[in-house]
Amino acid sequence: MVNNVDNLALKALSQALKLEREGREFYLKAATMSFDEKGKAMFLSLADDEQKHADMIARQLHSIEGGGVYVLLPLGNVPDIDLDAKLFPPDPNRIERKIGSDPTEIDALHVALEMEIKSYDLYRLAARGATDEAGRQMYQWLTSAEMTHFNLLMSNYESIISGGSWV
Repeated sequence: MVNNVDNLALKALSQALKLEREGREFYLKAATMSFDEKGKAMFLSLADDEQKHADMIARQLHSIEGGGVYVLLPLGNVPDIDLDAKLFPPDPNRIERKIGSDPTEIDALHVALEMEIKSYDLYRLAARGATDEAGRQMYQWLTSAEMTHFNLLMSNYESIISGGSWV
């Protein structure tokens, strides 16, 4: 029988899996739209990361469904991260723009930043609320991974809008 804690875990994991799959699909599309080889490589790398995250989350989802517990994953060093800190882009209103019929690479970066913020917040809150140590470690690791993605995207965004190029 699934209890309330299991229901919360299943809900968080299902939402996380959906975000990671959507992120991968978006990054693959963004890679095909990018005219710059560095931009294309970055988007493909992010798509690969999102697939790895989705695979990890799917394993946990199956574990919770099957036995009601998270499985401790070999994540290596789980970074100590401030789970109370939010990611705030410098101009949240611009990040909310969606890709139109003739998107630019800047549009793709806006959407990517928005997606990473959403994932970061989901994992941060799930880690804070986790009562299971294996679940908390997984969410904390994912929180750190999404922060790394956000920082990479923001560095490229700032470089491009200041007249530079992909980093």
